[in-house]
Amino acid sequence: MALIEKELAHFRYPIAVPGMGTAMQEKLKESRILVIGAGGLGSPVIQYLSASGVGVIGIADYGLIQDEDMHRQPIYHMQDLRKHKAKMAASRLWASNPFTKHYPLLLQVKPENINQLLEGMDLVIDCSQHMPTHLVVNDACVAKGKPFVIGAVHNWISWWAGFNIAPSSGDAAASYRCSINLIDEYTNFDAGAIGVTHGATGMLMVNEVLKYLAGVPDGLANKFYSMDYLHNVYQTHTLNPDAGILAATKANGLLTAEAYGLEIVPEIED
Repeated sequence: MALIEKELAHFRYPIAVPGMGTAMQEKLKESRILVIGAGGLGSPVIQYLSASGVGVIGIADYGLIQDEDMHRQPIYHMQDLRKHKAKMAASRLWASNPFTKHYPLLLQVKPENINQLLEGMDLVIDCSQHMPTHLVVNDACVAKGKPFVIGAVHNWISWWAGFNIAPSSGDAAASYRCSINLIDEYTNFDAGAIGVTHGATGMLMVNEVLKYLAGVPDGLANKFYSMDYLHNVYQTHTLNPDAGILAATKANGLLTAEAYGLEIVPEIED
């Protein structure tokens, strides 16, 4: 998809990066990404996806903007309080990059709608930081053959990983379900959230996503990254696909919301 003259001017500096160029910027413009969650982690993710020139971004979030979340959601303004995150995020993003199509999806991701949400998308980024939602995304993406990325932040520790993305070696792609034991090692549920750790993690995630979209091999394929911001410890793990788990996931398909432990919220009245 060719860039128009205004886009060439707008993305002049990223185009000038060695190895990028106009062709890679056009590749980003052709990309369609579904981002689930427009909160502390989703906010920086959608901001930098949009600023980078990704062509279509679907923003799925049914929540409202709350005062106590503003420290880690700087995409919003105080006058946005109690408005819908997805709608306000789309408005803010368009104001800084009108060349990207930002679609607010004011809904809860659940078994009944996930397949429709995946339609036409090249990649899914789950920023919900909610295990039942991660499992719904995993099962749908494995069934549909969609690559997806999940990230989470717990106090000073964060992790993000690429799933259902086969490495160039030809090995099978690992799923979220294959990797739960490793993920559990980087998860805690103590109270509190620091804004900067969410922002930094979101940018690191987008950096890997942009490399993936540009065709850089194996940055996300079967890779799990973590960052301890308190002690400045960055780690990388290789994910191992479990053939039995993958086969069972495909055979079982999507489960019920109850089986996922997913509490269904009332439909939003806009």
